[in-house]
Amino acid sequence: MAEDAASVLEQFVQDVANLPAEIAHLLEEIHAKDQVVQECRNTIATRDNSIQKFVKLNGTGLPNPKEEGYCKLVKDNFERAKALQEEKCTLAEKQALLLDRQIKRLDFKIRDLQNDGAIAPDPQLPSLLSNTSLSTRLPNFSTTTTGTSTPLHPLSGNAGPSTTIANSNITRLVQPSARQPSPLNTAGLPPQQPPQQPWALYAAQTAPHPPTLRSVDD
Repeated sequence: MAEDAASVLEQFVQDVANLPAEIAHLLEEIHAKDQVVQECRNTIATRDNSIQKFVKLNGTGLPNPKEEGYCKLVKDNFERAKALQEEKCTLAEKQALLLDRQIKRLDFKIRDLQNDGAIAPDPQLPSLLSNTSLSTRLPNFSTTTTGTSTPLHPLSGNAGPSTTIANSNITRLVQPSARQPSPLNTAGLPPQQPPQQPWALYAAQTAPHPPTLRSVDD
């Protein structure tokens, strides 16, 4: 017996009823591991500062009796932090798998309803089974191009210094190329330079003083 849309929705609500609690539990585990990673980083920074302080006070010629133990402790904390980060990635992937499983199950049910004629197909309906709905909403950037490139702009007004520097560098690279004329005109000949005005010649000869306009007769 084919299912109707109401029964599919009811079953989906029951299946995901416990999903928020499961995801919250995984997030708590990630947070706990992240705190341990922060402790490892603090230990590494403390021991490194101790070694650097000893070198500043006594120079590099005097051996530090605690340096070997500090180095071993720093290495152990690095390895522990790396293992914890891998465990955090595993937990994050588990969250994505839980969500993906429930959403795909709903997508299969919706596709069955559409094939049975219970609901009308909707190309705008988001689905993990295909990317058709996504492609219909997003423009095709490979075909919508313009003659000249435009500089990028920050996504928000809270852009940091690195974003501002990057945008200014892009602007300097793009603007000269946009202003540069074509080396050949329609006749295939080099473009003619405009005649230089007399006052411009005089300004070039008298630099760095500001130019003074004179008539040609003078």
